[in-house]
Formats: sequence, structure tokens, C-alpha cells
Amino acid sequence: MKNVIVPLNAFDSNDVTTNGQASFVKLIAESGAYGIEIRRELLPAVVLPLGKIKREIDRYGLFTVYSAPIECWKEDYQLNEDQLSNIFQEAVILGAHWVKVSLGHFQQDKSNIAELGRFLAKQKGLQLLVENDQTPHGGNVQHLQAFFESAVDQNVPVKMTFDTGNWYYSKQDVEEAVQKLAPYVSYLHLKQVTETLETVPIEREGEHSWKQVMSSFPADIVKALEFPIVPKEKTKDYIQMITDMSREREALVR
Repeated sequence: MKNVIVPLNAFDSNDVTTNGQASFVKLIAESGAYGIEIRRELLPAVVLPLGKIKREIDRYGLFTVYSAPIECWKEDYQLNEDQLSNIFQEAVILGAHWVKVSLGHFQQDKSNIAELGRFLAKQKGLQLLVENDQTPHGGNVQHLQAFFESAVDQNVPVKMTFDTGNWYYSKQDVEEAVQKLAPYVSYLHLKQVTETLETVPIEREGEHSWKQVMSSFPADIVKALEFPIVPKEKTKDYIQMITDMSREREALVR
């Protein structure tokens, strides 16, 4: 079972920005990952080496997610179409399969979900994922539920990235989030967050929220390791841990 993705923000940011995200592809692939998540915020400010990164990813046959720190809905509740267009164009060059952004300022009675539907109809072969971020608006369970319910009502093909740790930053109840948002989720970001709001490496032993969340979803759901991986050579150990846990769950339900 290969369903673990490694985002580039799991590694030392100086190492990533100095050596480039393409330099990590070999390590991620040889660690047994299913895919890679390229991070827009860690790319150079001027010339984006998307073609170079794509060639390296293609060499190893990795599934590609493109994550960009933009909000789907602007502060005036309107679709952030210009920025979305730029990100989708970059994703095409990168050869990405999924594009991940934050919700932003969606409001059911002010935001036109049909506009998002028309935009996505032009984006062939790319799946939009909306993630719960760490903000009070974009990480709010009710806002996200209203957005996804509206999307379903209008047949807008958008899925959710469920970040297991961001709920603590936005002061939301994780169990409530699972209960209300599970039908829309296709991608899990795994992280362990301390009481002092520090993201730390996941641990198999002990009772941890990320483990409870992961057990609420199918064993084969795609998962990302979004926590500090130090040293980077430990990537394969974390991938193996999640793979083993998923296989054990699958065996239990047979």
C-alpha cells in the first residue's frame, strides 16, 4: 500500500530554499512515498523552476500535489479568481494532480459558489482541495461545512484536505470537525500539536489526536507527513510507520 505523500515544508526551510525542491525528489521517492507536495511559498520569488521539478518528479513517477498559500475566497467574500488562475497555470506546468489552497472568507449568502464551479470546469485534470488552515475564518468548522455543502448542492467538484493539527491553532473541536466534514475529505495532513501549539513529529506510542482522526477514515486514504522530519533521512521510517498502521487497520476490517 503506497498512499503517503511528503510535503517539502517537512524539511529544514533553509535546506529546501537553498538547494531547491527538486533536490528532495530522489530522497522522497527512495523513502517509499506515493507522492510529493510542492510548496509554493518555498519556491524562488522570481523565476519558478517548475519544469525542472516536474522532470525530476517524472523520473521517479511520483503523484504530485501543489500547495499554495492563497485563499479561495477574498475578504469581500468573492472568488479569488486571479490568484487561483495563476496557481492552476503553475500546477499544469508542474504536472500536478491536485491543487491545495485555504478556504478564505467564504460566506454562504455572499459568496457565489457557481463561480467556482465555472472556474473549475476549465481546469481539466486538476482536482481542487480546500484545507482547514490556522486562521479563525479558514479553520472554522461551520464555515467549511457551509462551503462544502454549497459545493455539493451546486455539483462543484471540490474536495477537502483535513489537517489534523490546524484545528488546535484555530481553536476548534477536532471530533466535531471529523463528524461534520468527513464526507468531503480525500487527503489527510498528519501532524502532532502540543499544548503550547508547537507542531512536533508524530509518535506511534500513546494516545494522540492524529491517530484517532486517521482511524476515522478509510485505511487507504492519502496521507501527508506535515511535521518536522529531522534528519531528513528519517523520512522512510515515518512512511513505513504510517504504511504499517494502515495495513494493520485493513487487516482488522477483512
